[in-house]
Amino acid sequence: MAPASGIFAVPSGALVRLATTRQRAHDIDLLQTALHSRRLVLFKALLTRVGRDGTPADARAAFDRDWRLLARAESPAPAAARGLLDYPAVGGWVVDALNAPGPDGLAAALHPLGGIAVATALRTGARLDTVLPTADGRLVLPGVGVQDARAPRVRIRSGPRGTLLTPVGHPARSVLLRTGGSGAGAGWRPLAVLPGSAGRLDDLGTGHAPAVDVTRRPDRALWLTRWRAAVSLLESADPWRAVEVTRLVRSVVPMAPVDKGAEGASSGTLRAAPWAVHTALPDTARRFAEVLVHELAHSKLAVLADLVALHHADGAAVHRVAWRADPRPLDGVLQGTYAHLALADLWSRVAERPGAGPVARRTARARREEYRAQVADALPVLLDSDQLTEHGVRFTVSMKQHLTSLGSGSNSPYALSDSLSRDGDVR
Repeated sequence: MAPASGIFAVPSGALVRLATTRQRAHDIDLLQTALHSRRLVLFKALLTRVGRDGTPADARAAFDRDWRLLARAESPAPAAARGLLDYPAVGGWVVDALNAPGPDGLAAALHPLGGIAVATALRTGARLDTVLPTADGRLVLPGVGVQDARAPRVRIRSGPRGTLLTPVGHPARSVLLRTGGSGAGAGWRPLAVLPGSAGRLDDLGTGHAPAVDVTRRPDRALWLTRWRAAVSLLESADPWRAVEVTRLVRSVVPMAPVDKGAEGASSGTLRAAPWAVHTALPDTARRFAEVLVHELAHSKLAVLADLVALHHADGAAVHRVAWRADPRPLDGVLQGTYAHLALADLWSRVAERPGAGPVARRTARARREEYRAQVADALPVLLDSDQLTEHGVRFTVSMKQHLTSLGSGSNSPYALSDSLSRDGDVR
């Protein structure tokens, strides 16, 4: 595994552009590079913990085998391997493993590393020939799919043309995967591709994802139809935002619906798994488009916050905001303000797009004003807190300036029944 890069500097211009929620391509390149560097640091931290924390001998031997497999899988094409190592589910797994309690908890958490190595080999064409244990008869390849092997072990033989997965003792359930992940065989369930993007509908989850519904499989056709409709809406209303969503969203993870009146969010973002959107199925294309923009903003800010300190708050939940009933820590205020600014920006552009009819324009302006009001209410909480760093002040002032540029107006008389007040938790 290649060493992690050194310290990253965030140019002032990049910080300002990111604060507007409409950054340039090279600003995202900076975030992607920083994310990959952090991911490698986490992998090395896991290697250190395994060697230090008294991991049981059999688990340590399995980890050493899988670590060597991963190094071998990465070596032919490190750039191709990076796409898999940076996949959201891999980030969720490595953080779960690092946080596993005690040697026995760590030993149990290490199992997925072999599947990560095989999924990496599918991207790089590396030659592997090994036998891996399954978990309850299943072999999970993050970002690719899952094999219901119905066997305790699977033999893996991979090379430039693909990978053969053969359940030991059950050769009739073999699966042949081509380089890139397409394939077929008894018991094979690939992840569905999100149309028009490189992302996946990932019903395997991302490790410690909140409220993933594991009791039943989602209706993939319905999810993909609604994704297409949401992207189509963005393309017609805000083409730049549509491109951002289709390029950056790596996975959409179905969540169990939240009952009305129950605590919890209907969508969320994990700091360990940027570019993954965790959500219950939105009931309309417009709602899905809002969720995608909202949660993608959380991912961008989560990666940026790992790159540059924006505040030095202690996490105490003491601040009231318009979109939540419960008090929020300063970091939650910052995250929510940024995500709602992205929605104000979206609806501002929808309202002013050429060809919009009077009713559509009024509705879009009403939505813009609701989100503008929420952001305007939260900005003084941030700026008056004395807990922002110099970078955090610059970032927040830039958010305020962008909000002003979106126009002004009186409080909207239009009530939105499906506002995002229950969404956007970053965990």
